[in-house]
Amino acid sequence: MSGNQLSHRHDCRAAARITAGASVVFAVLAALLSVTSAAAQSSRAGMGSIPYADALGTGVTFRVWAPNATSVAVRGPFNPGGWNNTSNFLVKEAGGLGLWSGDNTNARAGDTFQYKYYLNGNLWKRDPRGRKVVNSSDNTIIYDLNAFNWAGDTRLSVNASDLVIYEMHVGAFYDPTPGSGGPGKFADAITKLDHLTELGVNAVELMPVSEFAGDNSWGYNPADLYAVENTGYGGPDGMKNFVKAAHQRGLRVLLDVVHNHYGPSDLDLWTFDNGASPGIYFYTAANICCNQWGGRPNYSTEGVRSFIIGNFREWLDEYHVDGFRWDSVGAMRYYDPGHVNIPEADSLIQYINSTIIHSDHPGAISFAEDQSGGMNFDGEWNRSFGDTLIGEIVKGTDSSRDMAGLFNAMNVSGFFRVLYDESHDLVGNLNGTGAQRLPYRIQSTDPTGYYARKRSMLAAAVVLTTPGTPMLFMGQEMLETQQFGDGNPLHWSNKTNYAGVFQFYRDLIHLRRNLDGVSLGLTGPNITSHAVDDTAKVLAFHRWGAGANDQVMVVMNFSNKAITNYSVGGFPANGDWYVNLNSDWTTYGSDFENKGSGLVTVSGGNGQLTLGRYSVQILSRQALPQLDADGDGLLNGWEQAHFGNPTIAVATADNDLDGANNLQEQAADTDPNLATSVLKFTDIRVQSGHVVLNWKGGQAARQILKQASSLSGPWTAIYTNNPPTAVTNSITISLPASSPAFFRIAIAP
Repeated sequence: MSGNQLSHRHDCRAAARITAGASVVFAVLAALLSVTSAAAQSSRAGMGSIPYADALGTGVTFRVWAPNATSVAVRGPFNPGGWNNTSNFLVKEAGGLGLWSGDNTNARAGDTFQYKYYLNGNLWKRDPRGRKVVNSSDNTIIYDLNAFNWAGDTRLSVNASDLVIYEMHVGAFYDPTPGSGGPGKFADAITKLDHLTELGVNAVELMPVSEFAGDNSWGYNPADLYAVENTGYGGPDGMKNFVKAAHQRGLRVLLDVVHNHYGPSDLDLWTFDNGASPGIYFYTAANICCNQWGGRPNYSTEGVRSFIIGNFREWLDEYHVDGFRWDSVGAMRYYDPGHVNIPEADSLIQYINSTIIHSDHPGAISFAEDQSGGMNFDGEWNRSFGDTLIGEIVKGTDSSRDMAGLFNAMNVSGFFRVLYDESHDLVGNLNGTGAQRLPYRIQSTDPTGYYARKRSMLAAAVVLTTPGTPMLFMGQEMLETQQFGDGNPLHWSNKTNYAGVFQFYRDLIHLRRNLDGVSLGLTGPNITSHAVDDTAKVLAFHRWGAGANDQVMVVMNFSNKAITNYSVGGFPANGDWYVNLNSDWTTYGSDFENKGSGLVTVSGGNGQLTLGRYSVQILSRQALPQLDADGDGLLNGWEQAHFGNPTIAVATADNDLDGANNLQEQAADTDPNLATSVLKFTDIRVQSGHVVLNWKGGQAARQILKQASSLSGPWTAIYTNNPPTAVTNSITISLPASSPAFFRIAIAP
């Protein structure tokens, strides 16, 4: 973008006009004294404005890069005579780096101590490294980098196999006064962080927060790179409070950063340092100078490289962030026409990733939006995955869904890819009317209806069960259907209105992160397909890591037809597999149908499943922890599997009228809705090192007696009665010499 297209607004303070002769002499003398006292470069380190208090005094050091300037002065109310443009000149330092510096003993930190640089006697500029500004068209504020209380904060390392990201726009995440037109602030977002810990995500990725023009923006138009958006979000202390609060909840904070262009609005870097366009921060040659969003920083200039490197150090050291997402790396590395590489951009990116992030800050992580090859990134957003998934899930007819194409997009091992089906680009209003929330794309006439919920939840399951780093965009966990915009805050009433959807996302994320200890395979890097059925529209695949006990099977039905006794081969182990999530459970939607059982018994590597419409089932060798939410003696997992809700069944009811109530059916591990399952122990006696077990048999149910040394298993089949008698069955078992023994009766197919 050319210089005359950029908007610049200045709030410059004029020097006091003195007309009386004596006053003129006094003013000139005072100016000379001021110049004399400041006419020495600073011996203190740092760029920008750095408050100091040491043995030599108290004040502020100012240092700025301005290699082409003929003079640089600092203007502010702390000067003699106020905003006096004839005093407080900086000195050009030796060494040829183009740095100007000086110490001012009158300046202090605080909102009333504002300043601008006055270059060449005619050019007013905010400090390029100012940590705080009044706003993007006003003055820089002297800010004390060491004043914030970080006590108790701990930087959180990032484990790629465990990472689930939540992309957040600070202004639209939570606005307590949504009708005001103003954005939400960091302080408002802090009040909703417990929502994220309840959900189970462990990283928040903030859309850009550097000072931008106005109070509402996506943030990809940075005006002051080192300053945090002040009037809109709450400035540097607001962000530091947010990071500290997030860390206290186990949430990492990743920051979206923009160094492929700056501005264009309110950009004081433009025409810095001599008033000529584009100035020292940008390329001047045609084509490389700019991209579609603005002027491209000149990565070949040492001062610009130092500026960008320092910005990353600022976020890591001063704000304690845990990692980054780099916006449009391709626009840094290449220019058009011809997709020409910019080698100095490559070397800068490599240095920042390898040295500043990974070496100097172990545990920090770095993601690229695109074009990450050879740049030492830890991962890259995978837009093509999202496009493929969305393309298949929104198709109006089941017959047109391409199961092979979808699985091909899923079939990549490892965690390098960041996977998503919603992001600011995919659902944001700046990208046109087609960029909509997924439920709206599925059924715009009824985006909260059955089909929109079913299929958007199925898509979320694809994201969270595919190898990679899953990412959600704020609000999708509670069925937000409004197009994202910086002035469109989330509808927090949705969390209550669509509590089942939120519960589904929570359960899914808990399985992805193995928070309940039953789904370690989902944290592994591997995937193998066992059904890519383009006729039935079914995908079945195996997820695992390195161990024998971290196996997970995922089965998905992408059709509007429930499927009974669907045979899935390739189970890595025979025996019982527990359905730890079924998106057709009525817990997730009162209009869902609760198709499928809670237990699949695998023989010869094959298992039979009943699949609900547009649903997913996630199975593993371990059952979910058996908690009892309503205290009725019926454990959550059992009640969920058989009734679709962990609080709905009545413990003493006999739903199938087989003579056994729900408590007894649970103890016998039988189906409370199937009359032929009448298995319960009627008598247990211990005698002479043996236990005698008696139970009632049913006419149609084949029975397996299982034994374990603890209630958590593993359970071993020790007796099969096939077929059982209709009267009392009895067996005598030798008891282990020193360990406890537990027994149960199960129904076998």
